[in-house]
Amino acid sequence: MIELNIIIGFLTSLISLIIFRPFAIKYNLIDFPNERKNHIGNIPLIGGVCVFLGLLIPYLLFIEFDKFSSVLIITSLFILIHGVFDDFKNLKAPTKIVFQILVSSIMIYFTDVKLENFGDLFGISYPLQLGIFSFPITIVAVIALTNAINMIDGLDGLASGIVLIAITGIVFLSLIPVVSPLSSLLITIASALLPFIIFNISSSKNIKVFLGDGGSLFLGYVISWSLIYSAENINNFRPSFALWCVAIPLFDFFTVIIIRIVKKQSVMIARKDHIHHFLEKFGFSKKLTLLIIIFSGFLILLIGGFIENKFPAFSFSVFLILFLFYLFIRIYNNS
Repeated sequence: MIELNIIIGFLTSLISLIIFRPFAIKYNLIDFPNERKNHIGNIPLIGGVCVFLGLLIPYLLFIEFDKFSSVLIITSLFILIHGVFDDFKNLKAPTKIVFQILVSSIMIYFTDVKLENFGDLFGISYPLQLGIFSFPITIVAVIALTNAINMIDGLDGLASGIVLIAITGIVFLSLIPVVSPLSSLLITIASALLPFIIFNISSSKNIKVFLGDGGSLFLGYVISWSLIYSAENINNFRPSFALWCVAIPLFDFFTVIIIRIVKKQSVMIARKDHIHHFLEKFGFSKKLTLLIIIFSGFLILLIGGFIENKFPAFSFSVFLILFLFYLFIRIYNNS
């Protein structure tokens, strides 16, 4: 059955991209070049909608219904629609954050899935329970990762590649059952991403498309909740391993926030200070920059998986050291 999910997800996404691209141009759902966006031509922002359809159709036809995945798809649709509206109207950051808090709260209310503990992050023999703080910390975690993936979506193929790395970690490097509704959902998203990636990295402006804020926020939201669910419900999927699955966007997100605070800049205003901008300053081409980041993401995931398997007590500490090393490099370069 999983093979049908993959085939239908791929074909639905591909056909949607072909059909909706002209309509996006007609109704002005496009990304214009400006001082921060140096792409060539006006690019349709339909990638997220097409990937969502590539998930929805197989889910309705083949995937076993369960409460978590059903509510996740419904609430992720809210995130997608709101993001597409943002692509049209360029909403203010506080408005987007408030909406994400509301949708995430709905997710918790209907599924009761939230971070109950951080596990034994520093090798402590008992989990660090969150108690009454589980609700707000879960909300903060979802919003942080959702927007981290949205913020890193500044290079063709990067956000979608980051999501594929996370799916690899959740489905294939953990003990999650391959036939579970969540794994089926994630594998279907991966298959739906493949046609988009082909269109996205193409040098031809006649087929090129972007995810848009709707797409990157939708994908970030789904990955966020998938990691939280896995950390709380899957044996041997520790909260620390969830960090390794999304190391690159987390490194980038917190580094950018810290650098902007140090430089007394607004953390909400988009700037050219993300990891791909950093690498491009060294003269790397966009394609080489993409390969470096994606390869690094997979390598970090494999390192994390090895540490989680062999030395679980040191997993979070090593992750933190890697982040501080990257942060030092970025701050030193900025100075």
